This record gives sequence, C-alpha cells and structure tokens, in this order.
Amino acid sequence: MKLIEHELVDRYIYYLQRYIPYDKQEAAKEDFLDILRDRLPEIYTEEDIKKELNRMGNPYEFAGAYSDPGNFLLSGKNYEIFKAFLKILSISALIGLVVFIFNYFRRFQGTSLFDILKSLVVSIFILSLLPSWICEKIKTTKILRALMDEWDIDNLYESKKLKLEVYEIGLLMVKFSMYFMLQVYILTASINISIATYSFVMILFFINVLSVNFKFSENTIFSKTMYVEYFVDIFSIISLIFLTSYHMPRVFAIKIIILCNIVNLILNSYTISKSKNILLSRKKRKKNRRRNKKDRD
Repeated sequence: MKLIEHELVDRYIYYLQRYIPYDKQEAAKEDFLDILRDRLPEIYTEEDIKKELNRMGNPYEFAGAYSDPGNFLLSGKNYEIFKAFLKILSISALIGLVVFIFNYFRRFQGTSLFDILKSLVVSIFILSLLPSWICEKIKTTKILRALMDEWDIDNLYESKKLKLEVYEIGLLMVKFSMYFMLQVYILTASINISIATYSFVMILFFINVLSVNFKFSENTIFSKTMYVEYFVDIFSIISLIFLTSYHMPRVFAIKIIILCNIVNLILNSYTISKSKNILLSRKKRKKNRRRNKKDRD
C-alpha cells in the first residue's frame, strides 16, 4: 500500500489542509509526506506510522506555516470561501432578479432599478462577509483549543472529509436565487408588507448562508455543522409557512425555498445513514477516552 493510501495518513492530511488556503494545500501535503517518508524505515508497519504521526504532533501546528496572516478580516481558507460566496451570491441575485422581472414585469416598471440593485449589492456583500468572519472566529477558537489539548492519534478519526457534489451547489443557488427574488418582491410590494417581515426574511436568508458557510469551512460531515443545518432547514420551513399564513402572500419563491430545505434535510439524513458505523465507532472512542481518564484520576 502506498503511504498516501493509508487511512491514518489520509486523515492527518485532511486536518493539515482543513483551514489553509487552497493554493497551499498541495504544497503542505507534499512537505508532510516527504518528512514522513524520511522518518519511516524502508519497510514500515502500522505501528511505525502511528509512532511517527504521534511524534509529528498536532496537524494544526504543522499547518501554521502555510496559513496566510490575513486579508482584512479573514485569513486562509475562509478568505477563499468569502470570495466563492461573492460569486455564488452575485449569480444567484442576478438569477433572482431576472426571474422576478419575468414574473412581475409590471410591478418592476414602477420601481427604481438603482434602489433595487443597491439593496441587492449590500445584501451580497453582508451575506458573503459576515458568515465568513463568524467562521473565521470559530476556526481560530477551535485551533487554539486543539493546540492546548493533549495530542492523541485517535483524534484523526473524529471527522470525515466532505465531498460536495455539483447538484448540491445547484440546489444552493436555486434557494439563494429565490431568497433574492423574495427580497425584491417585498421591496416592490404594492400591498403593505411590514419592515419586521422583511427583516425576518433577511435573517432567514442569513442563517441559511451561515449554515452553508459552516459546512464549507469545517469541510466535514461529522461536526456540529450537520446539526446546525438540520435546525436551519426545519426552522426555515416552519417560519416560511407561518409567514405565508399571516404576513405575506404565498408566492412561488417561498414554495421553492421550502422544497430546497426539505431536499437538503433528506440529503443530510442519507449522508448520516451511510456513515452510521463511523459515527458509532466515534462515540465508542469517546466513551473509552472518558473511562481511561477516570481510571487515571
């Protein structure tokens, strides 16, 4: 078996690359493998690999040399995510605006295009920057906590790398497009839709973007990001049903957003069910760790 195909080595590389910029991930990986090859005997065993990985210590410490000092409020991978969200949200806003014009052209004629575009641009920037900044703070806290804790090779089994499919990106863009369309719909509404309703819709939009940002930043299916997504999807569905029952018309954009949240719930449930054995073994390791700690005390 090649060294890179070994499960522990692969998981170490995952943690090493987890928060560093995309353009430095390959270099960090190659440097790590070169060091590991030099330290291992010509014919190595499983125990040799475990021993050397323990000697190398926490992968976050190794990754420190490849992290950017910062780009205004963000650094490393979260800065890359911020730029990606600027593109995704900009395209989604354009799609949402086009769909709105196509369906509500008469209403659009009576509004100021500059005011609408200004609102969309401000939303795109805030929804790109603020969630990435929050994830940056969480990342910094997690790394500091991990560096302070005693390093154990069992930590490498805590997470599994997230593989994001093309259809998942498409699903996100459909949902974000409908949120932008809903924003324009409220801003141009001839009937009275309160500022509180508009603010609540934008808060829903924000927490949906934030939950996706968590997923991209953590890059794992086994973290609290999965539970955050569950909460956001369920909360969004209930909230939008309530809004359309009492505070605004049932426009088709809301129905599509609800459908996207339902599909995401199903996809997440499928992902968890596929990895049930890994989750069970993770719980077992945590119990054993707690038991060993009690025995030492």
